[in-house]
Amino acid sequence: MAMVVGNSWRWWLTAGGAALALLPLGQGAPMVAVVAAICGLIVVGAWAWGTRSGRPAGVAVGVALIAGQGAAFAFSQWPRSLVAAPWLDWFAVWLLVGVVCLAALVIDWNMQHFSAPHLTGENRTAGRAQWVASMATLTTVVLLCGCGTGVAWLDGDGKLRVPARNDEVLPLPASLRLVSADICADGGSSGNCTAEFVVMAADDADRTTTVTRLVEHLRSRGWPLQPEHGAYRGSLETAGILNWTAHRMWLYADVEPVSELPPTAPPEAVVIYIDNL
Repeated sequence: MAMVVGNSWRWWLTAGGAALALLPLGQGAPMVAVVAAICGLIVVGAWAWGTRSGRPAGVAVGVALIAGQGAAFAFSQWPRSLVAAPWLDWFAVWLLVGVVCLAALVIDWNMQHFSAPHLTGENRTAGRAQWVASMATLTTVVLLCGCGTGVAWLDGDGKLRVPARNDEVLPLPASLRLVSADICADGGSSGNCTAEFVVMAADDADRTTTVTRLVEHLRSRGWPLQPEHGAYRGSLETAGILNWTAHRMWLYADVEPVSELPPTAPPEAVVIYIDNL
């Protein structure tokens, strides 16, 4: 019973790490929430059960790890009128927090190995076993996830790209209706995609009116569209911590070029293009 009470702070810290799953869950991303729960639990739990520093220092560092992961998520996912960054943005930073935790465990072990008279006999053996288990688990997770993140980076030729999302254009005002949407109608290698949103007037207005309505709508959503050579063009930077490519939007003010009009689109439709090159 005394051991359970003495370790209660470790259980609370571990639960706090797992509770980080509530952040992506609040965004309506249950699968990503599972990833956050596992990562938060392992990073914070590794420190909680691996440290020999005692409750005051253990809680202080554990809370700092939780706060660091929470702050990284908040900064990453706060779009600030920019294109929202994907979950890989904050997850990569969480892996760096895991590396910091590894370093903290190594420093903690070296300090306590010579200055912990209260850890003797069985307690010292148990402490060593917990430290080894924590280090092994955290190192494995950081290496595996780090390699996966590195592969994603290299696959993009060093450029991090996120496909366009529906909410960069939708919902449309009542005066417009969506005919079709394809977030990767045209693309190549390295994750580059061109999205196409085919839009028409809801009241059979002419194309000029449709274009005017669309431009007003898109500007209200933060797109800095400007007229340029018979089209409206603009780009938005991608938010987040890592260096993501910007999204570039354009739509034709005049009649849509036949070579670029999607086969299923009516001649009077206006197509919004967004690419991530």
